[in-house]
Amino acid sequence: MNSSDLNFNSSFILHREHSENQLTAMMKHIESNLPLPVTNDSLRNFAQLIYLSQINQAMTLKSISDLCRLHSSIDMINPKTSQGHTMGLMYWQINDIWQAPTWATIEYGLKWKMSHYYVGHMYAPVYPIATLTPYLANVTDENAQVSFYVVNELLNNTRGDLLCSIYALDTLSPRLSFGNNILFNSLGVQNTMNYSYSLLMKRVDCQDNSPCIIHCLLNYNQHQIGQTLFLNRPKNYQLLNPNLQIESIKQIAPTDFNITITVDRPALFVWLDISANVTGYFSRNGFHMFQPSMTVTFHSWTPITDFNKDNFDIRHTSLFDVTLP
Repeated sequence: MNSSDLNFNSSFILHREHSENQLTAMMKHIESNLPLPVTNDSLRNFAQLIYLSQINQAMTLKSISDLCRLHSSIDMINPKTSQGHTMGLMYWQINDIWQAPTWATIEYGLKWKMSHYYVGHMYAPVYPIATLTPYLANVTDENAQVSFYVVNELLNNTRGDLLCSIYALDTLSPRLSFGNNILFNSLGVQNTMNYSYSLLMKRVDCQDNSPCIIHCLLNYNQHQIGQTLFLNRPKNYQLLNPNLQIESIKQIAPTDFNITITVDRPALFVWLDISANVTGYFSRNGFHMFQPSMTVTFHSWTPITDFNKDNFDIRHTSLFDVTLP
């Protein structure tokens, strides 16, 4: 293989297709929601398309799962169509037998794709979901509604609070924050808050040509889980440089490392990658940052006794990087 093969239209890549025209279909999925690379550097372009394909796969699985979980309760059955009471979905985890683009969430070499990190998140037993109905509504649509739900699959009492904030991508300071307490005595789905979309957007001065984003944190029983609602397609956001940096890497155990990441602005789809000679997984990946710093733990499959932070090659990417020439 040579550098000319590292192109989505090369004969080498096309030869590894499992189904006819699936690379074309994948590209159409990507370009419908995400910004395409603008760089003329062929290798960077190829790497960024791989990154975008990971986002596309992860968000596809998450969107389907969120819909299924939202309608998992008997109370969510639509009496007119009988739709609802869904019990989940199946996904392809580890059946990769060669290195090629597939729907498996774990790569050939056991590296976790972004979708595998998302699966661990979207199947949390207590899980927040935010929806915009109708999807991609215009900010002037007076009938559109933003709704917030919590799915509970724990048998014991579950109590906590759901805090949501509306952000523009130019600052880490939210334009508006609001929340509500939750209390479950049984399994189910609870609709915690509903707001008029047009009134909410008018209040925070968000427009179709400069859309905002909603980020929620659910705190319950000493656990915390987040949820993000895009109010427009990610490619339509005005992406600004978040100044994403790795501030420090500290070894806390033979197999565990704490990595502190900082930003100046919100960063979307933050992806951490590590050199090929180290194998393991991060505590989270493919996440959005709405706070100035975050610590992520990397767990190595084998103990590392000769750690040197200068040689511990961790690379980071966010959606903004795709917009760079």
